Amino acid sequence: MRPSLRVVPPGFGMTAAEPEAPFAAHFAGDRERLQVATSQLGLGIDLREPGEAVVWASRAMLGRLAEALEGLGSPHAARLRAFLAPVRAWRLRTRELPLERPAVMGILNLTEDSFSGDGVGRDIGAALAAAERLRAAGADIIDVGAESARADRPVLAAEEEAEVVGAAVAALAREGHIVSSDTYKPLVARAALAAGAELVNDISGLTLGTGAAKEAAAAGAGYVLNYSYSVPKRRPDAPPVYGDVMTETVAWMERRLEELRAAGLAREHVAVDPGIAFGKSHDEDLQVLRRIGELGTFGLPVLLAHSRKNFIGSVGGLPPAERDLETHVVSALAFAQGVRIFRVHDVAGARRALGMAEALAARGPGAFAPGEGSWPWRAGASAAHMTRAEPAVPPPPGQRW
Repeated sequence: MRPSLRVVPPGFGMTAAEPEAPFAAHFAGDRERLQVATSQLGLGIDLREPGEAVVWASRAMLGRLAEALEGLGSPHAARLRAFLAPVRAWRLRTRELPLERPAVMGILNLTEDSFSGDGVGRDIGAALAAAERLRAAGADIIDVGAESARADRPVLAAEEEAEVVGAAVAALAREGHIVSSDTYKPLVARAALAAGAELVNDISGLTLGTGAAKEAAAAGAGYVLNYSYSVPKRRPDAPPVYGDVMTETVAWMERRLEELRAAGLAREHVAVDPGIAFGKSHDEDLQVLRRIGELGTFGLPVLLAHSRKNFIGSVGGLPPAERDLETHVVSALAFAQGVRIFRVHDVAGARRALGMAEALAARGPGAFAPGEGSWPWRAGASAAHMTRAEPAVPPPPGQRW
């Protein structure tokens, strides 16, 4: 059995940052050395068939387990080390994107057939205006695509797409935007990177080879590895059948990450995307979202591209243009599980939702403590109806309204 690792983080009740938070580390293969290492540390181990073992331990104990496995020469040691030393800043072509705060990627479609109906077409002026609106609303990255991912829309010739994307990216870069190229075609990726793009957002999942990834590696750019069951814009003849969709997604990612390493992409340049709507049913998309924290196994940034997608329609029955509220609910829950990059249409709404999610899930006691004279509000917060209105009755002694 090929050795692999999948780490299941704690539930919503305890954050992964707490020292004693219990993780479940699922190991496949190399059980003999794993048994020896856990025995040395007095850790319990649950041996399962076929060839899987589960160890429940805190982050600190998993660190000690990694040391023991290193001493035994186990391949699991390097996998645990990657989980325990996550990338703190996503390295792009000319800059780094810190990951301690949520980052928002605003969608800019240079098409007129986007599924959500918000494409701007090929007019550069319209693209610049749309990008400025996204930036003003709080977008960190502008994700530019010129071909619809819909299977019922035509494939653009790579030369034509490269010309369209290159011109738009160059104009956006001149305006100071951090630009992502939403493409799976090496020629388009090369044109975008030459024009000033910082990263390649490749929906193909390497199903068409590593050409786009190699372009990102050659430019020292960022790269998004997106789960995909089949090649872009072609639905499989028969629907996929998963035993456990999240376990299989993690295993798929591990194999593709090895291909990216062979293609020359350094770990710090790679983000992973679970590929919502790329080869899963709507119910399976929801299963992945419930367990998206397991993608933290690799210690890499997790990007979620879920905005207005059809799994939301299956839940609420609304058309794409009316799915922003549900999109933001998913973003908030995903943030609590460790996702830090969000590709969305409604940037302003995402910023509000993620600001609240961050306050609840990633800030400790005292982060919102009052400043002098500001009680009960955080210093700088606005409560005009309380701070400037005249009270109808005086406050009780020693208190203020």
